[in-house]
Amino acid sequence: MRNQPLLYLLFFCAFTYGQKKNQLITGQLFFDKEPVSDVHIVNKNTNNGTISNDYGLYEIYASIGDVLEFSHLNFMTEEIIVTEEILAQAIYKITLKLKTYELEEIIIEKQKGIFYVDPEIMTGPFVNVNAETLNLPYANSKKKKDDGIVKLSSGAVVSLDNLIGALNGDNRRKKILKKISTEDSVLSKIRKYYTDDFFITDLNIKPENINPFLNYCFKKNIITHYNEKDLLKLTSILMTESKSFPQDKTEIALIKKN
Repeated sequence: MRNQPLLYLLFFCAFTYGQKKNQLITGQLFFDKEPVSDVHIVNKNTNNGTISNDYGLYEIYASIGDVLEFSHLNFMTEEIIVTEEILAQAIYKITLKLKTYELEEIIIEKQKGIFYVDPEIMTGPFVNVNAETLNLPYANSKKKKDDGIVKLSSGAVVSLDNLIGALNGDNRRKKILKKISTEDSVLSKIRKYYTDDFFITDLNIKPENINPFLNYCFKKNIITHYNEKDLLKLTSILMTESKSFPQDKTEIALIKKN
């Protein structure tokens, strides 16, 4: 019985030693799913340290309750307390957080010209620097007024030559387009009036050649006769021209070209 206290003491020491036994921890560090190298890992209880490799891997000895610190120039410092769960993992993985730097406020002033003189620096009399004081060529010359430029009351500036040219060209284009659209519309009405059967059966015009045939008869003033309701004259022209109208595609192409 005299040795019983000694046995309790030995048992307690062995239990304490078992609880504080260092174990090798293998870990890996990531940022945005990419491994992070050159991270410093320090056991703050034992002051032992290591650095992560190119794959973000590291090894360090630690015991339950030890504090591991992870530091890097571009990432926020992390601290963890070693637990049984950490020691039980084959590879303990940590995702680091990127450092954010807050810059001081910067006020951007309006840019000054090359001849600007700071009144706080130049307090005494000084010479006004400009084209005239520097004796630059044509310093006192004035720009000749251009009578072809007109400033409108709205503030817009317009060149009369360009304006007149643009108006003339635009009006001409509008008149031509209007004339073409009108003529095309009348030709469509003529075709609808006579129907395809008239062209195919009576005039022996192939279906695919009806439109070219009407264009072929255009110079015979068929549009004028249609607009004047002179349908007998119009019918006579169509019947006459159908006899000389070529049905060959090559000849029709030549007519269109000419």
